[in-house]
Amino acid sequence: MKKLVTLLALCCAVLTVAGCNKPRQIPMHGAAVDDPTKSATLQEGSLLFRALDGQQMPLKDTPNPFADVVYAITAGRHKIGAINIQGGHVALPENMKCYSFDVDMQPGVEYLIGEDKDRGVAYIKRKDTDQILQEVKPFDKIFPYENICDWKSQL
Repeated sequence: MKKLVTLLALCCAVLTVAGCNKPRQIPMHGAAVDDPTKSATLQEGSLLFRALDGQQMPLKDTPNPFADVVYAITAGRHKIGAINIQGGHVALPENMKCYSFDVDMQPGVEYLIGEDKDRGVAYIKRKDTDQILQEVKPFDKIFPYENICDWKSQL
């Protein structure tokens, strides 16, 4: 019984410490992660961030979709490329939808990308005000195992 109590206390301590950690920041194109006044942050909601300004993200910058990360992006106007999270069954998967946003990102602001499946649109919004900056329809649909959208066509 004493071992069980010790194990439960240890698990609670680990979860408490893990819950206090900030998400890991991945800098895109040299964005500053240590100075929020120079960069905006982008968090994945129900979409996966896959391209910035027409360039596919390097594989090393595409973490596990369940990882707690945000992306640091230099302030200014950017093309954000995203794909929806895979649904359906492995044997009968849904096609992936490719989305492209054209937004002006402000320094120090956190943004969230997501998809409204009922309306068939994706959105990018400010996390502090929940203001939706842009809604877009998919510009392409691809086979699920390709994971390649033509981001350059959206420049």
